Amino acid sequence: MTILKLIENPIRLNASLHKMIPYTVRHLYGKQPIKLYRNYTLGATHVYYIDAFNRIDVVMTNTHRNIKQDQVDFVVERLFPDVAVDELTIDQLAKAEIESEVHHKLKVKDLVIISQSKAQTA
Repeated sequence: MTILKLIENPIRLNASLHKMIPYTVRHLYGKQPIKLYRNYTLGATHVYYIDAFNRIDVVMTNTHRNIKQDQVDFVVERLFPDVAVDELTIDQLAKAEIESEVHHKLKVKDLVIISQSKAQTA
């Protein structure tokens, strides 16, 4: 059994989510403002927690290999502790959707998006 650790990384003042994952942010939000974001690592997997006023998204990317289901389950358990799994939308085909939308290959091997509507949090 692999021991997983989700580690929060400090965000530099000049860091921009639009520069880190530009096509994904454009796909999810367009020009909609983002309230806050946090950056985590889970081994070689980057995890972005994004609060966009009307919903919360967690974007997981890995540049070297596919993201495993146990990693997705672990992130859901840690970042959505009081949320039932059926209240979340988990999109494991997001990479193909974004690539077809922007007509550009993403620089990641795998991408998973976990979403929760704010209407469900109230």
